[in-house]
Amino acid sequence: MSVTSWHRCAVSILALGAALAATPPASAQNAPPDGAQTFLGRIILAAGRARVAIETPQAVTAVEAEEIEREQAATPNELLRQIPGATGFGGAGLTGQFFNIRGIGTNTASDENRIIVTVDGVQKYSEQYRIGSYFGDPELYRRVEVLRGPGASLLYGSGALAGVIAFETREAADFLEGDAQTALRLRVGGNTNGGGTNGSVILAHRFNERLEALGAFSIRREGAYRPGGGGAAIPDSRLSARSALLGATWRMADDSDARLRFSWTRWDSDGQRVPYSTDLNLPVFGLIDRRVQDDTAQITFENPAADTPWLDTRVQLTFSDTQIDQRNATAQNPSPFFFDSIYRYRTYGLNARNTITMQGAGWDNYLTFGLQAARQDRRHVAGGMPRASHPEGESDRFGLYLQNEFVAGGFSAIAALRHDRATLRPTAGVPAGFGDAQRRTGTAASLALRYQLTADFAVFASAARTVRLPTLDEVFDSGFGGGTVSLGLRPEIARSIEAGFSWQHQGVLSGEDSLELKLTAFDNDIRDRIERPVIPGAPSFQNVSRARIRGIELEAAYEAPAWFGRLAVSHIRGVNSTTGDRLASTPAPEAVVEFGHRWADLGVEAGWRGTFVGGATLAAAQPERFSGYATHDLFVTWRPQNGVLRGAEVQLAATNIFDRSYRNILDGPAANSFPGRGRDLRLSVGRRFTW
Repeated sequence: MSVTSWHRCAVSILALGAALAATPPASAQNAPPDGAQTFLGRIILAAGRARVAIETPQAVTAVEAEEIEREQAATPNELLRQIPGATGFGGAGLTGQFFNIRGIGTNTASDENRIIVTVDGVQKYSEQYRIGSYFGDPELYRRVEVLRGPGASLLYGSGALAGVIAFETREAADFLEGDAQTALRLRVGGNTNGGGTNGSVILAHRFNERLEALGAFSIRREGAYRPGGGGAAIPDSRLSARSALLGATWRMADDSDARLRFSWTRWDSDGQRVPYSTDLNLPVFGLIDRRVQDDTAQITFENPAADTPWLDTRVQLTFSDTQIDQRNATAQNPSPFFFDSIYRYRTYGLNARNTITMQGAGWDNYLTFGLQAARQDRRHVAGGMPRASHPEGESDRFGLYLQNEFVAGGFSAIAALRHDRATLRPTAGVPAGFGDAQRRTGTAASLALRYQLTADFAVFASAARTVRLPTLDEVFDSGFGGGTVSLGLRPEIARSIEAGFSWQHQGVLSGEDSLELKLTAFDNDIRDRIERPVIPGAPSFQNVSRARIRGIELEAAYEAPAWFGRLAVSHIRGVNSTTGDRLASTPAPEAVVEFGHRWADLGVEAGWRGTFVGGATLAAAQPERFSGYATHDLFVTWRPQNGVLRGAEVQLAATNIFDRSYRNILDGPAANSFPGRGRDLRLSVGRRFTW
């Protein structure tokens, strides 16, 4: 990070400290909202047994519904702004999103499967070139959990070199308070930069003590936004999208913990004359009409069986279907990339696991074991024909995993082991004689330790060995440079270590406040890295390099009845160990500072957030200096607690208030990337009715 950016960051951190130090004694009228807690004090569900974030020996963060709504995000990537080491990025419109965790994740398709993305436990996957891998509307989410690093991810797959992003959709219980049987929430909003509009309706109903259901519908339109610094509007950033959600929960008996949960979501977007490449400003690629329909469904049986320590069962059936239909390309290029095309990824899955709890004098043990199985059907037709650079096929994946957590006093240890097998069968688009199925196997393991030295201070460390199996595209692609398939492709192997400490203290400035922080350092060494070297006549993908990614992450949070604050810092260094070059997937150093004040008796919360990004040099043939920048946002939320307006909500935010020109370094060289959005005022108004 540049000296100037670090100076700005330091000044903002000192300002936060001064504001906190000046906090007046909390009064009874300024009590925090029910359940208010810091980010580090939240319960993490995706890492296995439910644990408080700061007490987890891994880097995990949860974003709750309150922050999601306050963000007024148009895309899922905006929900990751306050999570160190995690970044969402992508194109100019409401289209597929790219994710990056700890320097892994680029804007090309082959890198995204190193990050596992789930919705209600359903793994999402799409790898069309430069379109983005994930589609979704933040209006439908109640929670997002991010697990950073492979050691925290073995319950999901051995290939999660970077980590896991787990989205959870809304449930009826989120809206049914007290004795209410029905709840209706209406919400509308808009923004000034681009003239975007959005609206949603959510209906929840409790049929009886055992059955409740929810339905939601959202529509969102984005106009051509204007970048910071007074630039001209980007005409190709217009897009419209519609989303829907159906969910239900059925408790199977009055005297049982067993329940069935169901959810189905659909994303439908229609882009007319949008850039072919959603992340690069390349006029040579031209424009295209693109329709995306993405479905996600799951049904889950859960039986915590509180009276039976050896039975805590969860069985889930999943379905995911992503279809992208492209027509009427304007690119003057004979490549099949620009033919009228259909891409489709349809996946059926099963995930079953059980936890056995054992207890003794001063110790507890939680043994979790399970299996995952999935079949993916991959289809692609361009100009009426399959294409060699995106072959069709089927992949079957099967994994067994085991995780044991032992807790005794202030010591805890989590050991995990996983074995995966993949069978890849091409069905079209491969050269003659290369149609035989290919099989790959991999084993991953991790160990994480934590020790509570004092009531406030704890240290932790972990080590993991992770194996990412090649995908069908990487093995059978033969469409670049006149190459051939990559039957000899080896799995990627990553060895990573993490270490850090956490500190938490109650009663810092008053008897009702808390301050928590967690520092994590990591070192990730990846061997047999799979890349596309584009060498004429050679396989399209090869094990061509090693990579080493090191970094540090800091999270700090302050919570008081009237004040709140948060700090998230990440600094990552990624290097191609073979060439010594900086990895293009390395994000710029970043610090996010936020603090605010709440007037609980008025139902008002207001705050400021500053994002400070350091400079760096791009990893390109001709290195380009990426300039650091700082943006500032303001936000106000009003939720009347009494009277006829109880249940109403008003959200007002001003982002990039100084209209700063900036770009995301992960989008690549300035000449080929879209600049960030300039000053924008966002307003949303909602009302909840219950009866």
